[in-house]
Amino acid sequence: MNHKIAIISYIHGNTTALQAVISGAQKLGANEYWLLGDILLPGPVENDLFDLLKSIPITAAVRGNWDDCVLKALDGEYGLDEPQEVQFLHLTQYLMGRIDPAHIAYIRNLPMMALKEVNGLRFALSHNLPDKNYGANLQVTKPTEDFDRLVTADIDVAVYGHIHKQLLRYASSGQQILNPGTIGMPYFDWQSLQNHRAQYTLIEVEEDGLTNISFRKVGYDYEAELAKAVEKGMPYIELYEELRREDNYPGHNNDLLARLNAKYAYDQDVVGFFEYLAVT
Repeated sequence: MNHKIAIISYIHGNTTALQAVISGAQKLGANEYWLLGDILLPGPVENDLFDLLKSIPITAAVRGNWDDCVLKALDGEYGLDEPQEVQFLHLTQYLMGRIDPAHIAYIRNLPMMALKEVNGLRFALSHNLPDKNYGANLQVTKPTEDFDRLVTADIDVAVYGHIHKQLLRYASSGQQILNPGTIGMPYFDWQSLQNHRAQYTLIEVEEDGLTNISFRKVGYDYEAELAKAVEKGMPYIELYEELRREDNYPGHNNDLLARLNAKYAYDQDVVGFFEYLAVT
């Protein structure tokens, strides 16, 4: 059987971009999808995003680090001392007012790593490292030895997400390593490459092996996605505006987060939510 597999990652709540990617993959004949995590936030997630995911044949999925951030917030593992903790609590508060809790149960049950065998080829799927779905271990400029942590002797191809960039390289022992890029949170270190398109990768696995790898970039109406976030009262809209228009998300800027928390009283608004989580 000829498998056409669309590998998707880093949706980050961007339903508009996800729809464009699915439409593009369907036109190219994708008959299977692998999902590498970071479904949630900072975009205005609602049930329609999960309806889109349910509409396609996802045959493998793993959990991303932003998904874990939501789970940690719901499990009461965040406090109120650090601006970024307040941010994740408030974004989670917003999220839980808009989606069916069953979707959280789905994410909670996703593994850190998945294995797939397709026409005799053995694939390992992870969001980042097999046992660590966060960190900068696998940025594009890291040495080959770091990427060797993705493969073992019984793996032919390793597929991971997390770094926001499409990538093809090889392990020291010759296995192939792929990164499909990001649907909802593109980063470009070289400004001339910036084009606001949603990224995914389509691979073809035929009877004689992996025959085609196509890195795709799909245009979508990012201003419409931003307008939707504004209309829905998305917290930290300034950050989402910069992400949609500048392909940059300044969410690690604690000074900026502290100013926004104070400006909109997010730190006060989240107190009740935090107290609610502590007793449930």
